[in-house]
Amino acid sequence: MARYAVLLNAGPTAVGPPVNAIQYALQLDGHGHEVRVFFDGAATKWPEKLASMADHPLREYYNEAQERSVIEGACGFCAHTYGTVQYCHEAGIQLYGDADNHGPDVGQLASDGYQLLTIG
Repeated sequence: MARYAVLLNAGPTAVGPPVNAIQYALQLDGHGHEVRVFFDGAATKWPEKLASMADHPLREYYNEAQERSVIEGACGFCAHTYGTVQYCHEAGIQLYGDADNHGPDVGQLASDGYQLLTIG
């Protein structure tokens, strides 16, 4: 089976792209593919947004993705930039990179055989 890294860049001002990204990831996972979702850029705001909105359209898919361990992490640099580090930690989302370094390392993901899907 194939390996996919879904890099979600769309933040809470968009609904369609984040819902699609998580649905795609869940479908790929359901068909036996290895999938990792990373929140990047404004998408690092999602853990905070969803913590306060139980009825958001993304909530159901996000919860399922968390339960199935499809959500891998978030960009540490972007989380610092957007002030969402605490919310990512509270949601159990691992940060890749830090305040000075962007993550995840997409070059390494590609070298490890992941196909990169950027949505946002």
